[in-house]
Amino acid sequence: MATEELWGREGVLTFPIDCDAVLKHLKQDMRDDWFLDTILYQDLFANTSSLQGVISDLLVEENGQYLGACRHIYDVPKKGLGIRYSLETDFYDRFIYQAICSYLIVFFDPLLSNRVLGHRFNKKRKEEKYLFKNRIELWRTFEGVTHTALTSDQALLATDLINYFENISISNIKSAFLSRLNAVKANGKEKLRIRNAVETLCLLLKRWSYSNKHGLPQNRDASSFIANVVLCDVDHKMEELGYDYYRYVDDIRIVCTDQRHARKALTDLIGELRKVGMNINSAKTEILTKDSDVQRIAEFFPTVDDRSLTIDNMWRSRSRRVIARSVSLIYEMLREIIEQKETQSRQFRFAVNRLKILIESAVFDASSDLAESLTNLIIDALETQPASTDQFCRMLSILELSSSALQSIEDYVKDPLRSIHSWQNYHLWLLLARKKLISEDLTSVALTKMQDSIFSPEIPAIFIYLKSVGQEDNLKPIVAGFSGSWPYQHQRYFLLSTKDFDREILKPIVEFLGIKVKGTAKRASRHLPSDGTLVSASEPIDVLNFYDYISPYE
Repeated sequence: MATEELWGREGVLTFPIDCDAVLKHLKQDMRDDWFLDTILYQDLFANTSSLQGVISDLLVEENGQYLGACRHIYDVPKKGLGIRYSLETDFYDRFIYQAICSYLIVFFDPLLSNRVLGHRFNKKRKEEKYLFKNRIELWRTFEGVTHTALTSDQALLATDLINYFENISISNIKSAFLSRLNAVKANGKEKLRIRNAVETLCLLLKRWSYSNKHGLPQNRDASSFIANVVLCDVDHKMEELGYDYYRYVDDIRIVCTDQRHARKALTDLIGELRKVGMNINSAKTEILTKDSDVQRIAEFFPTVDDRSLTIDNMWRSRSRRVIARSVSLIYEMLREIIEQKETQSRQFRFAVNRLKILIESAVFDASSDLAESLTNLIIDALETQPASTDQFCRMLSILELSSSALQSIEDYVKDPLRSIHSWQNYHLWLLLARKKLISEDLTSVALTKMQDSIFSPEIPAIFIYLKSVGQEDNLKPIVAGFSGSWPYQHQRYFLLSTKDFDREILKPIVEFLGIKVKGTAKRASRHLPSDGTLVSASEPIDVLNFYDYISPYE
């Protein structure tokens, strides 16, 4: 049977999958991955037929079921001293997860409350990749409508949900979807496909979740959509009780007549949340009025920033001369945010995105005194603000780093008392690979880490580093230890890093190569950087056309 027929209306998994559309949705979602792929999965996004072939072969191997691989749990630092979990799955499992979401969202998003403003289906999208409505516009709506309580004699209950994704159970997911089938606008045959998609989702989540009962993968658009459906009863019930209620992902705000009314609303909200196994974060719960402390209010309304608005207006002018004047404002914003340790804020991401484009468009000199000052600020913040390392490395990768700056980064990676987060080290190793920084000390540290903990999440980046600096011969002793039980990213990066080895050297690993990793080096060959490294840069954006690219998501 032709591949096209397998992926048609009935669907290879008994529900339809539009491969091209799902790949566009997934590519958009993966831009912010905690463990961003070293070549951005360009090899896999570019080959739909290969993707379909792999999944079809897995169905044969697994006797008609897509079982998925077990997730790997890694730690990712949070703001302050906290740690969150990351549930890492392979590219093909990510594709299936997104495919289920892309199929179900069409039917279930219309059932959500209009007062839910996060991760809403973008039915009128002009480009297929923008499956969800403009996040920034939705957030501004959320802030704007709830801020009205503070310009009147009302009170605002502001809270968020504790351990939002962790506390969502698979049984509640199944119940939330299937209990709403009667409200879904679809014929009987379509509802059968929907039921199949839900059953497949819940079966797979037993392998992808934190335990086999609860805990959705974080930092995934699909998880945010599923969470919206799970909370649907809570959202509608709060409306039925007469509350002026709004929710953006795990942030909930209720506009109340006074503080007494707000306390009653909080009690009712907690009662409804308990029905789906959730609760509020009491440390982040506040009843605000127009008389509340200005700084306290600002913590709940971070977007109201005159400087951000000024920069935004400059960029919307599409004038290179006007945009150039924003350089000093962006630098000052970045400096202040880093010094104030607020690099997990929306303003920081706003400034980082624009700095990157200014440098790529040669509007900002990557070797200027301002750039050097910013570099030093970032390096100094690595230890105290590890949660922002991915954004730090985005900037450092495009700035021209002096020998002293590179030495400081090397010293940090070599210091076991400072480089304590494997997630952070993952990004730093890829940065060093891109900068082609080679030293005997770094190679020694890399070898020690591979010997001590081959399953550590930073090890794949070490593979890439050694290949990028011409030290891949150090990987030859690892060949004998290669295993199909390694995490997918370990296997993928090792195959990329050893792609130039003689076939005879790699012969021992052939028997361990599963369907998902066979042919990795060959597929990737056309997508590798031309500078000799294995670290791809994101596609540059024209500063004058920034909003054509960024508007739906940033």
